[in-house]
Amino acid sequence: MQAIFLVIKQTELVDDIMTSLSDAGIRGGTAIDSQGMAVSLTKMNQNMAMVQLLRGILSGEDDSHRSKTIFVVVKDSQVETVKKAITAVTGDLSKPNAGIMFGVPISFVEGIPAED
Repeated sequence: MQAIFLVIKQTELVDDIMTSLSDAGIRGGTAIDSQGMAVSLTKMNQNMAMVQLLRGILSGEDDSHRSKTIFVVVKDSQVETVKKAITAVTGDLSKPNAGIMFGVPISFVEGIPAED
């Protein structure tokens, strides 16, 4: 089994990603709020925080600078299905700031019903 993670700044895509996963037969995905390293570092430096705030105001960007992390636990045979379902919504993740997706092998799982 694998845990597939997607970190994405385009939070407005989360519902569409979840729908795409469900349509592909994937069940049990979770989305959580997340924050990148740059935001944390900016908050530690007051001068940088002010510059970031002004940049956000002038560009009309949301000042929360939040992202979402979506993760699903799937069988190894479902990994490609998950990747296709996600990129069908997000597009090419190799573009700058598009997001990052990765898989992590799982040695055990509890709480997921066994399938025949």
